[in-house]
Amino acid sequence: MAADKKFSEEVKFGGMILFRLMPGEDLFASLKKIAQDHGIEKGVILSAIGSLKNVVFRNVKPNIALPVGVGKTQEVEEPGPFELLSLEGNLFPSETESEPVIHLHVMLGTPSGSVKGGHLFRANVFSTTEMVIGKVAGSAVYKEKSDVTGLWELQKK
Repeated sequence: MAADKKFSEEVKFGGMILFRLMPGEDLFASLKKIAQDHGIEKGVILSAIGSLKNVVFRNVKPNIALPVGVGKTQEVEEPGPFELLSLEGNLFPSETESEPVIHLHVMLGTPSGSVKGGHLFRANVFSTTEMVIGKVAGSAVYKEKSDVTGLWELQKK
């Protein structure tokens, strides 16, 4: 595991990829495929609209201490469908994993107009999802499990 340290770095966008996902597609598998097809090693979600179903997300339980582990979170599984109100996150390589680490947070609109959300782990497209990913260029960061938080965190070489 990498040592946690605070950092900042200036990066540039190396282009943007606009795409549409179709009903029933797995959001995470589709993001991995888009990244592979377009040579995105490091990227950020710039925009996402549409609708999702069969979502699984987690939120931390109250009054916990670091490090965070699965036992300190509450998993929520909902069939939906939901309006996709906000989706943000990133994908970065890891020095230990063969695929990019995708970290997404979601806000979902319910039929009554209330909002649900959290750290997204699984979702399928309901009617459509349109997204823009920005390629991050000139970055020396990667994802590793943090000894401090117990989560996948950005680290700088």
